[in-house]
Amino acid sequence: MYSIIRFGLIYGLALGIGFYVSHLVLGTNADNFTKGEIVGYSVMIISSLAVVMGIKEYKQKRAPAPLGFMGALGVGLGISLIAANMFALYNWLYLEFINPTFTATYIQYSEQQILSSGLEPIVIEQQLEELAHYADLMSNNFTQSMLMFATVFIIGLLFSLVSALALRTPRK
Repeated sequence: MYSIIRFGLIYGLALGIGFYVSHLVLGTNADNFTKGEIVGYSVMIISSLAVVMGIKEYKQKRAPAPLGFMGALGVGLGISLIAANMFALYNWLYLEFINPTFTATYIQYSEQQILSSGLEPIVIEQQLEELAHYADLMSNNFTQSMLMFATVFIIGLLFSLVSALALRTPRK
């Protein structure tokens, strides 16, 4: 249990610190949104290594007792659940207090990207309609934070599955 909490906190803190440093370095300028997405997903993937390290430590502490696939998966999911909750909280704080104009700025940026894409007018119109629906959905900070929760949890789930397969104790 200690490994789950410890590595869940490490994962969550790494996400929060990584995203906050990204915000400080790149700022809130719309010209940096593409860089921000690359940095953001990179931070998510690199931070997810905490799942692998947590399962590995849990297995070492259990030795010589075997660690099966389901046990390892449970550890990874526990770590991911803690991190996803922490990141959802960070995301809500970011949208509410640190950069409250982010959503509106990002929607305007996306609209400009669509308009300058050079696509057929009908395709542009369809994409703008999709964006309008997306804008309505994302205008709620809680909804956006839950989307970030899901994103981190799904990435953690993938790392948990691969790690559970790789680190489980083989049957004899």
